[in-house]
Amino acid sequence: MKILIIDDNAHHAELAACRLEQEGWKIEITDDPTPRDSFHHFDFILLDFSMPRASGIDVLKKMKEMEIRTPVIFMTGHGNEIIASDAIKLGAYDYLVKDTQLVYLERLPNVIREARSKHELLETNRFLIQELQKANDQLQKLTFTDEMTDIYNYRFLMNQLGTEISRAERYKKPLCLCLIDIDFFKQINDKYGHPAGDATLKRIADILKETTRSVDFVGRYAGDEFLIIFPDTQPQDAERLCDRIRQKVSEEKFYVKNQLLHLSLSIGLASYNSSDRRTSDSIIEAADMALYQAKESGRNRVEMFQEIPKAPASKRKSSSQSSEVSP
Repeated sequence: MKILIIDDNAHHAELAACRLEQEGWKIEITDDPTPRDSFHHFDFILLDFSMPRASGIDVLKKMKEMEIRTPVIFMTGHGNEIIASDAIKLGAYDYLVKDTQLVYLERLPNVIREARSKHELLETNRFLIQELQKANDQLQKLTFTDEMTDIYNYRFLMNQLGTEISRAERYKKPLCLCLIDIDFFKQINDKYGHPAGDATLKRIADILKETTRSVDFVGRYAGDEFLIIFPDTQPQDAERLCDRIRQKVSEEKFYVKNQLLHLSLSIGLASYNSSDRRTSDSIIEAADMALYQAKESGRNRVEMFQEIPKAPASKRKSSSQSSEVSP
């Protein structure tokens, strides 16, 4: 064990060093109380309270500021309970009074051993707490992240959409939402297999994250459909954002089993309306109707919601499978 003794009284420091060296420990002595990075290299520090350059209490405060966690045993020639209490509060592991009969020197090795056991226990607990926090953070992430694409999942999107609707209603702010569908995605799964389809979904998700703003919420809605929430965004601005996404994907080169594919997106956009589109379901339904219109109008386009009749689900499904992915 490597121990640093900080004491301006050379005689007392030498007495302590001789006693501790009998335990086989390596001892260094200094009268400079200035905390420094080299303190990290010691297993223990014996710190005197009364020194001309700085008090032991000041040294403990500075060590705490510098996040030096080397355990400290406080030593003084004064049996002052207030000083002892202050030292313990600042992180000292124990407090020894340097008596004139030098009895403290015989106690010192055991005090260090006990303090070392306490320090190891505290460090173990600190490590376990950090690991537990990491595990909790990971678990929390899993609760709102889609595992495959590493973007928000359906649960998070619905919760966040409710929050954004409440904010838009309370502060009279605009709010937009879009549904995105990969054109002819089923053909990729059928022709190249589901692993290829999964890789495509991941790349599309990456493009969505790269192309949207930090304030937007990008998530996987279902299957090959994505949903983006645009807080505090006017419809015309959201439309420009959606078209930027569409253009980025259409220009991207997708390689599936060494085959170059050109993909496209159909995007349906809707906005919050305090009169008839003020719930999550109503806004999503409007975006879904606009998405259907984008597909009916030739795909690879952005459509803003208008009052159009909603097509039957069976018609939309058959339409989405009627063409091929363009090589």
